[in-house]
Amino acid sequence: MSAQYKRFLKVLEKWPTDKTKVGRDLGEQIRKQVKDFTNPAGLSTEVNDKLSAQIDSLERLSGNIYAKKYQRRYTSTATGLSAEQCSQVLSSEFLQYLNDEKLGEREKSD
Repeated sequence: MSAQYKRFLKVLEKWPTDKTKVGRDLGEQIRKQVKDFTNPAGLSTEVNDKLSAQIDSLERLSGNIYAKKYQRRYTSTATGLSAEQCSQVLSSEFLQYLNDEKLGEREKSD
């Protein structure tokens, strides 16, 4: 097993998938990229270097390096919503609800 593959797996342990964002979740997208490592012998040096840089970035993000280095003074957001409320608004269920509401409004205006 390549060292890069092991590093990728460690990142995945820290990055769970969010079931409320199926098809749009970063953790899910990262897992799809693991397929690039199924045949590490077939990777060119250029692709290998690119993947190493990507894993380095993911390790920094999953380890909250920048959140610790640049701590926020305030917990407010630009929207005025809490982190939990933002998560709910970005869920697939809420987006489906909005799409259904828009569809209902269009049908009423026709």
